[in-house]
Amino acid sequence: AVAVSPVNAAPKKKKKTEEVVHHVRREKHVIDGLNLYGKPGYFFSDTADTLSKNQIAGAAHLTFDSWQNALLVPVGGSYGITDKILVNVNTAFFAGGGTSGIYYLNFGGKYGFGNVSRDEENNIKIAAGLDFSVGPLTTGVYGFSGFAFDPYGVCTWTLPDGWQFNGKLGLYVQTYSESVPYIISEIPFQEGTHSVSYTYSFFQLDLGAAYPFDKDLTGIAELATNGVVGAAGVGGTPLLVGLRTGQNVQFQGMAGLDLGGAVGLFVGGGISLFSE
Repeated sequence: AVAVSPVNAAPKKKKKTEEVVHHVRREKHVIDGLNLYGKPGYFFSDTADTLSKNQIAGAAHLTFDSWQNALLVPVGGSYGITDKILVNVNTAFFAGGGTSGIYYLNFGGKYGFGNVSRDEENNIKIAAGLDFSVGPLTTGVYGFSGFAFDPYGVCTWTLPDGWQFNGKLGLYVQTYSESVPYIISEIPFQEGTHSVSYTYSFFQLDLGAAYPFDKDLTGIAELATNGVVGAAGVGGTPLLVGLRTGQNVQFQGMAGLDLGGAVGLFVGGGISLFSE
């Protein structure tokens, strides 16, 4: 009996230790916040998270991209129709290249499928969304008007120790039109201008990682390949790191490089608000 007693005690101690570790892991989690567009996400990319039913969230940011000296003030809001479906609308004030005005009006929705992992220790969420853009709302900001749509899918993987990895793949397709003068060499030559249309598209691949330093501070790193930033909306590639803090009222700041053309400095920060 004396020999058996320590053997019986060992599993109980081990089980208690595992319960404590599991509790600590549950308490340590990434702060779920909003991206520049007021959608659940990191800085540029969405995550697979959605809002609760009837929950409202909004965000306002200020960013500066030295590549084209572009100042952007994006604002946006989201609403949870159900626990899995949300809708979003956002726009931004733009100033750069000698012009200023209201940027594109973007709107769309996202459906979250929730956790698709059968392993309780790993949380793997997936979601799919579709966004639309019209604008610029201020005539003359770019000298053209356009319409775009952006279907995408996103996967967010949260590990037991708090690390989170996020990936988004989308296809951005835009059609825009502008007025151009007639070519002098055309016969017969016509004076004035005429409207021409163009269509272009590019894939968007956003990759990110987040880690909770504690319950009130999360660090985020993100590479947004062909994220639409700065002038002309032709796609940039910001590589950013930053911090997020708070719960129902959150603050976040970011800094890094825009690799979309001549390498530029990208900095920004903002506030996010959540209803109960």
